[in-house]
Amino acid sequence: MGLTHLLPQTVLTIGDTITRSPDPVNRSLNSHQPCHPLLCFPMLHLVTHFRRAVWRAFEHDAFATAKAGAYSSILTLFPAFLVLASIVGMSQDTVAFTREIAYAIGRVLPAGTTALALAYFNTSKIRPVHVILSASLVAVTAASGVMVSWMSAFRRAYGIQGNPWGFWKERAMAFLLIPIAAFPMAFATLIVGFGNQVQNWLALHTIYELRGAVLLLWTAGRWTIGILTSIAVIALIYHLAIPRTQSWRRVLPGAVLATVMWFGATLGFGWYVTNYANYAVIYGSLAAVIALLVWLYLVSIVVLIGAEFNALVFPKREM
Repeated sequence: MGLTHLLPQTVLTIGDTITRSPDPVNRSLNSHQPCHPLLCFPMLHLVTHFRRAVWRAFEHDAFATAKAGAYSSILTLFPAFLVLASIVGMSQDTVAFTREIAYAIGRVLPAGTTALALAYFNTSKIRPVHVILSASLVAVTAASGVMVSWMSAFRRAYGIQGNPWGFWKERAMAFLLIPIAAFPMAFATLIVGFGNQVQNWLALHTIYELRGAVLLLWTAGRWTIGILTSIAVIALIYHLAIPRTQSWRRVLPGAVLATVMWFGATLGFGWYVTNYANYAVIYGSLAAVIALLVWLYLVSIVVLIGAEFNALVFPKREM
């Protein structure tokens, strides 16, 4: 007898104890109710969804779509710079405006590509009206191409077959999204870029003891406005760019992710271009253009991965 005789009874006793024990942890697990994805989203789930979103982007050919978006984006940027430079050139204080625009562009574009954009502003040449109008038309048309490319990828992310909108309605929605997205981003750029003038005014009209705190709050405030505007604009695109309009809570996770990845990609790519990459060896005088094109490609990938992330958090069956 001994241990051999007592072992089954001991195991049974322990088993009965475990079965009958009012374990609060077991009770809490059994009574756990599913919570809202935005309220209880463990970090592990976030990482898992992000990895799945990247993989789904591969499966849905989003990286090829991003190439089309980047191509249309670069066709948008240069005419837009020309139009903006022409508007700035009409001002009486062109030098001050150019300095502020240089600061704003330097915060948005990656390092190594800013000089390419500023070349449009560092000239006193007055451009004819028909050139400005033509550049505006090219910029708007190319921007609509960016939207159309993204919209096709968004439909694949949500498993929407075909194009329920049809050709003309899709183009109309793409043209509508351009001012809806452009005006808030232009406002945020002005806040970030031309905020130096407000900062100087605050420095002059604030007592010395509070000057540091006020300037710190203003700097944090204008960058917060820029970040929140970016999230809002990307969420707006996700909200309107597919036939089945998404509620705001369904597009916010991807918009936040895309904004974080956008800032990270810009900083990382700028550091890479400054310290390692030497596009001039291969592309010569086109090096800055190629670097800008690669950055626009990364931005398109970021936006499409954000859409895939939304489709995972709120899949089609919940729509």
